[in-house]
Amino acid sequence: MAGKLPVASKRGEEPGWSARRTQGISGGAQVPALQNSPRPTCYNGAPVHSGDETTRAPGPLQEEAALWRDFTVENRARLIERYQPLVYHIYGQLPHVPRDEQFDVVSEGTVALIEAADEFDVERGVKFITYAYMRIKGRMLDYLRRRALLPVSTDALEFAEFTRIIGFSEKVPAEKQLESLRLAEELMLLLTPAEERILRLMYQEGMSQDEVSTALGCTRANISILHKRALARLRGAIAAKPQWRLAFEP
Repeated sequence: MAGKLPVASKRGEEPGWSARRTQGISGGAQVPALQNSPRPTCYNGAPVHSGDETTRAPGPLQEEAALWRDFTVENRARLIERYQPLVYHIYGQLPHVPRDEQFDVVSEGTVALIEAADEFDVERGVKFITYAYMRIKGRMLDYLRRRALLPVSTDALEFAEFTRIIGFSEKVPAEKQLESLRLAEELMLLLTPAEERILRLMYQEGMSQDEVSTALGCTRANISILHKRALARLRGAIAAKPQWRLAFEP
């Protein structure tokens, strides 16, 4: 994907966040926003701590719910702009990306965000942050994998394992993706409180394991162990019940 980053003008609205934040950037150049912008660690309407900085997440959930209910061209643009930091935040979690590929990786994430907004169904009982995170990160990793640029990394492997367990795939319709996330929410209740908290922070709030470690005051090794136990518990729960196995088939 060369040229300008995609913007939120699919239906004729004004150019969205990507055009403003990457003004003057050409294909293959390093994206300044990746270096200079603070990276919020969650988007749930509460203050977010990232190192010594505190940033404000994108507004009250009630306000956001109103935008989804009245999904006009203008509100669509507002929602995409509201979640634009998530693309850069997820980019920051990726393994090393070659400089000449950075622009395209961010572009892939931007497209995924826009598509997620267009295909999201607020009535499905899934938070948009969760759906957008899965779509954006999956799209970025797929791009790197197609380009043979994805090194072996714990984060990428664990993300792939989680998507396999819950049957989330980029190749299925959006309604199936949302249903997988809704059913995964039910499975979370089978975990221990610590395991549930870790998976929610990682896959519903978009934190990396390092960020979860900081947020919970645990070592990275402890988070990794609990994460593996949580995935194993989910696999066991699905395998134990035929109805779960059918429900989570990708």
